[in-house]
Amino acid sequence: MTDKYKISIIIPVYHVEEYILQCLQSVTSQTMTEGVECIIVDDCGGDKSIDIAKRFIEDYHGAIDFRIVYREKNGGLSAARNSGIEQAHGEYLYFLDSDDEIMSNSLEGMWQFIEKYGKVDTVHGCAAEKIDDLGKHKRYNILEYNENQKNIKNFLLSYDGDIIGAQGRLIKRNLLLEHNLFFKPGIIHEDNYWSFFVAKYIKTLVFDSRMTYYHRYNPASITNRVNVVKESTSFKQIIEAFSLNIDDFIPGRQKEFLLCNLLTVLSNKLYDNEATKNGLINNVKKTNNCLEAFVLNIIVSIQDSWFRSKLIHFLIRLYKLQE
Repeated sequence: MTDKYKISIIIPVYHVEEYILQCLQSVTSQTMTEGVECIIVDDCGGDKSIDIAKRFIEDYHGAIDFRIVYREKNGGLSAARNSGIEQAHGEYLYFLDSDDEIMSNSLEGMWQFIEKYGKVDTVHGCAAEKIDDLGKHKRYNILEYNENQKNIKNFLLSYDGDIIGAQGRLIKRNLLLEHNLFFKPGIIHEDNYWSFFVAKYIKTLVFDSRMTYYHRYNPASITNRVNVVKESTSFKQIIEAFSLNIDDFIPGRQKEFLLCNLLTVLSNKLYDNEATKNGLINNVKKTNNCLEAFVLNIIVSIQDSWFRSKLIHFLIRLYKLQE
């Protein structure tokens, strides 16, 4: 069973009855279907999403093996993805959100890189926010094939939604299992958290510059609903975890990633009270040397946007001295 599948697509499903059919159609339209399984995780929503998925699977007669994994209760995106990881048998995993779609050549194009370069740890794809951008290319300062650890970690810790998202990339399942790289349940911005720790273990990376993943704007999704209490709780756990797990390999990039998370919180006031805000700032300060902490103190205490922006860039330059 374990060598039967090359790729396991994992699709958590929760309240997406408007989009799930298009998502699944994009899976069955793949030009690569042999050696592919698709695991649909029912996260106990109250709409017709799973019923639609069941009917679709019953009517499908292609080579992709579909399975539905039923959770006992709603656990959120992280828990649903973790259920998919545990049930998957593919050598590589591919996370697809149930309100998104992928181009028909997404999997085949990525697998061709594996055939070209060997069993790399991950093939990192690109996402489009507009469906008309699918098929275009994104430019990043990174080579197609990478085994340079500094370049890989710098790339994976770019504070960019296209990079830190778990979706749209192939990643070795055994790598996640070996290093216990599951998603943290109970938080939002789980991709942010997961990517920080994944970056510690990726040794070989292929960058696929094609935009083959369509990230649809869904006004009902968690990421488009601001809940200050959830945001505050999640960012508190994220920032605390990052500040306690900065390692000695390119610490400056990790501190920059941590700073970007803090600035997101402060700029959008994603904290429930001043005590929480100050606690987050102090967690970041603990990772800084005296000069860095001094600059950070000024950044968080002033309102002037021009001067503040200059200081942020100066602090990042200080971090880069440690790369």
